[in-house]
Amino acid sequence: MDSRLLKGNNIKFVRQRDDLTHDLLETFKPDYLLFTHWHWLVEDSIHQKYDCVVFHAAPLPYGRGGSPIQNLILNGFKSTPVCAIKMIDELDAGPIYFKEEVSLEGSLEEIFIRINSAINKIIFNLVHQPTEPKAQIGKVYKFNRLGDADNQIPKGITLNQIYDRVRMLDHASYPSTYIKYGDIKLEFSNAEL
Repeated sequence: MDSRLLKGNNIKFVRQRDDLTHDLLETFKPDYLLFTHWHWLVEDSIHQKYDCVVFHAAPLPYGRGGSPIQNLILNGFKSTPVCAIKMIDELDAGPIYFKEEVSLEGSLEEIFIRINSAINKIIFNLVHQPTEPKAQIGKVYKFNRLGDADNQIPKGITLNQIYDRVRMLDHASYPSTYIKYGDIKLEFSNAEL
């Protein structure tokens, strides 16, 4: 979190879904609820009452849904905007407050560092330059969340495609890309070309 935000602002961190309660919100009375790396649905009664902002790395409305970074890399994207979206009933469909472009080059860990910096900048702007969000424009394209089977390197792809498949999961909190060789599963990380 950008240290400039901590000065003069009353901030409360909630890291678990069960800790996000109506009692907490009634007591704290937040101006915004900011959801970074949040993995759970938020109750309608919360996002309809409070200004809830979720962050999503995709050129919305293209890329709504799961595994956006991985899906973008697989589709050949070299960069993407990180969008601050007003949370509504439909996933990743709300109007956008701010966008900040980030590179999708390097490992997932490097990409996450850039996304974190972009989110800090967006939060600073949101707090210090409040603005009305603007509706998403364009054709909607939804991503499916990738699973373990998608992490297996398919046959017949190029060296660059193999590199992309390794680096897009190269982070401690993600399962590694792999191939199966008989009864053996070979996992890959730290890809370099």
